[in-house]
This record gives sequence, C-alpha cells and structure tokens, in this order.
Amino acid sequence: MENAPKQFEFSDMHVHLQDKRFGDAWDEVAQYLDRAKEQGVTKFLCAGTSPADWNRVAELGRRFDGVCAAFGVHPWYVGKISGEWAPILENLLRRYVAQDGTTRACLGEVGLDFAVRGCDEALRKEQEDALRTQLNIAAQEGTPVVLHSVRANDRILKIMREYSKTPVWLLHGWTATPQEVEQAVELGAFFSFSQRALAPAAAKARTTLEAVPRDRLLLESDGPHLIPPRGYAGAPDAAPEIYVEQRSPDGRLLAEPASLVLAAQEVCALRKMKPDEFFEQLAINEKRFLKAIPKKAD
Repeated sequence: MENAPKQFEFSDMHVHLQDKRFGDAWDEVAQYLDRAKEQGVTKFLCAGTSPADWNRVAELGRRFDGVCAAFGVHPWYVGKISGEWAPILENLLRRYVAQDGTTRACLGEVGLDFAVRGCDEALRKEQEDALRTQLNIAAQEGTPVVLHSVRANDRILKIMREYSKTPVWLLHGWTATPQEVEQAVELGAFFSFSQRALAPAAAKARTTLEAVPRDRLLLESDGPHLIPPRGYAGAPDAAPEIYVEQRSPDGRLLAEPASLVLAAQEVCALRKMKPDEFFEQLAINEKRFLKAIPKKAD
C-alpha cells in the first residue's frame, strides 16, 4: 500500500507543526503538508504545548488549509510557565473560533504525565489542577479535547468521568490495558496511534491498539516526535529509537504527516483489516470527531 486508496482522504490527528524542526519558514512547513496531501493526508490537528507556541499554532491554522489548531498547556510544561495563562487560553479559543467561519480549534495537548523525573505529589497535584482548569474551559466553550496520559491512566479516567459533558475527546499515543481501554470507550474516548506504537519494542502500545474498537481508531504522526525533556523517566531504555528524532538521508523528518500511510499499512496488518475496509472506517471515525469542533455561529 504505497499510498491511500485514491477515493479516501484522511487526517493526521496529532502533529506539532509549530515545532521549528519542520522549518522556520512557512514554505518549509508547506513542503511537509504538500507531501502529506500527495499521500491522501489532507487534515492536520496541530497540537500546542504552552503559551510559547500558541501564536505560531494559530498562524498555522489561519495560513494552511486543513490545519486545525489546538491550544493547551502540556503536562511537561506545567510548573514551568508563569503568569495568568488560563484567561489567555480561554480568550484565545473563543476569539480564534469567532474570527471566521472556517476556523476551528481544540483544547490540547493537555493531560497528566507522572513519568517526569521528580514528579512528586505536589507536581502531580499541579498537573491535575492545570488539567481541570483547562477542561473547565473546554466544557464552557464546547471544545473537543486532546489528552496526553503517561503513568496516570487511573487519574485520567477518574477526571474524565467528572467531565462527562466534554463534546469529544482523544487519547493520543496512549498505552493502556484492555480494561482501561474499555473504561475509556465507555466514557466516549477516541484513540490515535502513530508508527511509534508499532515499533518492535512497543509491545504494550500494540496491545492497546489491538484493544481499541474499530469505530474509535484514528491515526497520528506525532511529528516531529517531541523528545522528552531532560530527566524524563518515561522513555524506556530498551526502546530509545521510539523517542529519537529520525531523518531521511536528505534531512527530511521521518515523523511527518506523510508517514501515516506506513502507519495505516501496519495497523491493517495488526488488525487484520483490508485497506479499503480500514479507510472507510477511518473516514467515519474522523467525521464523528471533527464535526464536534466548534465553528463560528452563522
């Protein structure tokens, strides 16, 4: 399967296009998007991580067709940012959606990550407080949520039970037991996976992927594979290649949206699905998720 069947278009449901490894200049970013579109990848959910990148994420959404902006504070950066960021985030989500009828936004990437070295009870509480603050904004604005969860699945599931009115939410790159997947499904979650989940050393991620119902499955590149911060305890020593930035001989990032075709091929093999069957289901799943993203009222 060199590329997706011609009749299907699909989406990269989690990518960090604002990362300068995709290029400083807009035409450099455009080359990655053009490559993806040649492969049938036509929509891109660009996940923000902190106030430092929100403006660039917003500009990507305005400048490029198919880019959906997401704004949020990633758990890696909770405690590292100062000032009143929550009102800025709330205003940004509201103003961004209101600017024109084609502009859409999500809350993300937010969540919990208890694998950060030195993550004591105080930092866990700070992460949870930040997550609840952001989920309250999402509930108020009717905004879908993109979640990150590492070594915190029980807490994520507990919190999402409290926010049952969240329009729709996505666990990106999640590793969980089949029982945890079942609980998340009952709460309405979608799940997105990249090639990282299909790496030989990622047995737990593959088990998670196999447990996800076909009507909740989505794809992501997670490009350019954000490298965990120094001292991060969540990167398994046995599988460093999962986290390393990889490039082609000509310098192109391999964790790019166009890589979803390879991910789709491997998912089809793992799930024992025919490509046409997979892409038909993927289109249905994407539509269910993306239609919940708010637009400006007519």
